Amino acid sequence: MGRAATALIAGAPDEAGALASELCALGFSARPCEPDTLSERFEAEPADAVVLMAPAPLPLARVAISLCGEAEGADAVIAAPAHPMQVAARLRSLLRLSVLEDCAALRAQDIGAMGHVINASKSARPAPAILYVGPPSPAFMRLQHAMAGAGAETIAAFSTFNAFDYLHERSFDAVVLSTLPTPDLAHTVCSAMRRNTRLYHTPTVLLAQSEDYGQAAEGFARGASDIVPATATAEEMRGRIMALADERQRRKRAKGRLEACRLPAILDEDTDLFASAFGRAHLGSLLKAAEPGRSPLSVVSLMVEAPRRVRTATDGHASRALVQFASMLRHCVRAEDLAVRLDGGRFYLALPDTSAAEARIVASRVVAIAECTAYESADPMRPFRVEVQFDITQAIPGDSADDLLARCFSELGLQRRELAAV
Repeated sequence: MGRAATALIAGAPDEAGALASELCALGFSARPCEPDTLSERFEAEPADAVVLMAPAPLPLARVAISLCGEAEGADAVIAAPAHPMQVAARLRSLLRLSVLEDCAALRAQDIGAMGHVINASKSARPAPAILYVGPPSPAFMRLQHAMAGAGAETIAAFSTFNAFDYLHERSFDAVVLSTLPTPDLAHTVCSAMRRNTRLYHTPTVLLAQSEDYGQAAEGFARGASDIVPATATAEEMRGRIMALADERQRRKRAKGRLEACRLPAILDEDTDLFASAFGRAHLGSLLKAAEPGRSPLSVVSLMVEAPRRVRTATDGHASRALVQFASMLRHCVRAEDLAVRLDGGRFYLALPDTSAAEARIVASRVVAIAECTAYESADPMRPFRVEVQFDITQAIPGDSADDLLARCFSELGLQRRELAAV
């Protein structure tokens, strides 16, 4: 998340207080409350998420997780005893998923308002695909039987080499990793998947020998989404794995809707970024949707130029470099982020639910990539690098798209004049 997301923990004072303390240490702003006061506390101090440790009526939080069994309106149910790291990871994932889905709906709405029609795919949803990684064992047969009850296809990879071959050939909705004979390999695969941008959001489930898994903390630290005992009933195993697989499919559908929004009519013809007119309209909608004080919207403004010797030439290498830079820029941001070419060498990124500090990380990554990219000039022996300046501006209540962009680029222009004077 782009800030310390807030969470209300409803449960017995000791248990709720302990979990709230753990979540605070993991980057959340969490506070405990009694279950019978949850609605009143939420109304007085709205939160992004609610965690139920005891049955209680759910208020309209963005995300709700239940640790006490099935609860009407809960976005996820985590089997007790739940590890704080697991709760934190699911909260982050579900909160970001809600932002992704909200942005997809808002973008489609703005495109419709401009009179364009989105040709969204209406193909049937594919059957869930589950990958099992581990040695042949009765546990795999039990897993395969359990998942068949949900119409899921379960594929076995009896070595990590085969597992990554499968993962690079096709998409899976969940990966189940056997912790037998030792958990080290399963933990290593979890870590490798979390370091891979394409596999980052694929949930991983550790299949443990029993309910008492002694290395749970390490497993969740390495990126495991859940730990399921191999002795679990078919119904429990299927329910816990399919809950994660369903979240994965929701993410795929939201990203598919955002990709379907990339209509030629609203894209800059040269760079394939969003054109200025649509960018302003959609930025205005993002500003209205950003709740003051709770959903920060940050804008990264960028001014990109080729060196003077290249700009003064007439061979078009400078303009081609800008097009190549823009292509790179699009792939530096998430699907829900708005990447726009304002004009010439001026670009901006609007990052929903992202703080200024996190926006600066994005900008620094863009600049680092630009600094190590060489572009072709008229002299093949003298390639050049573009010069990138950036500024970070966070939206404030009452901002319009025009006001925000004017502030972004006026501050950036001032920086540029100060640098030129040095």
